[in-house]
Amino acid sequence: MEVSMKEQHRWTKELATTEFVFKDSGSEGIVVWENRDRLILKAGAKLNPHPELKKDGSLGFSALVAEKLRDDKKDYIKDLVTTKDLVFSSPNQLGLFLRYGGANTWLSLKDKHGKTLHEYSAVN
Repeated sequence: MEVSMKEQHRWTKELATTEFVFKDSGSEGIVVWENRDRLILKAGAKLNPHPELKKDGSLGFSALVAEKLRDDKKDYIKDLVTTKDLVFSSPNQLGLFLRYGGANTWLSLKDKHGKTLHEYSAVN
């Protein structure tokens, strides 16, 4: 399944009661989309230690954004594991933080039955 750039996603009350698991590129965490602009990453999430690099070996834009997000929350990360619940304003921001680069968070976040965040929130 691929998510089109033109597709839109909407928060619903059902999302506030659904736990999603993110697993991608060595990172993993449990997430609840509490309200429209508040995602909670539960303490104990594991961060990918390897930044996404460009072909020339330098940090790409996504990794630079991820680095800034990690720096902002550095007091709550020990040995690449989060030590408290953290708040993010969007699924994309959360994915950058966990994966240390670009991630399709809409497809990477899945509930206990394997249903993706995209399936929950996509609107036509």
